[in-house]
Amino acid sequence: MFDIFKRKGKEILDGSKALLSELIPGQTATIKSISDDCQGVERQRLMDLGFVPGSLVEVEMRSPWSDPTAYRIKGGLIALRKNQACKIQICPVQ
Repeated sequence: MFDIFKRKGKEILDGSKALLSELIPGQTATIKSISDDCQGVERQRLMDLGFVPGSLVEVEMRSPWSDPTAYRIKGGLIALRKNQACKIQICPVQ
């Protein structure tokens, strides 16, 4: 039995490589990992902000042009650009 997370006509099967950037406001997910492409200062910044495996993150709102997007994580509200959010793999939560 698979949990299915629907977004804009797509279905993301739980356990697949869904990205934080694919979620829409109101959706929640658990952080699985940060891409190996994200290194150094950028990786450390994301981790310092709470984007670490196991953390729960909710999409709070998008700007009018969809970039950046505000995410609620560990009690804070953090804005990330799409090119940052696409480096974070997630597991959708229903």
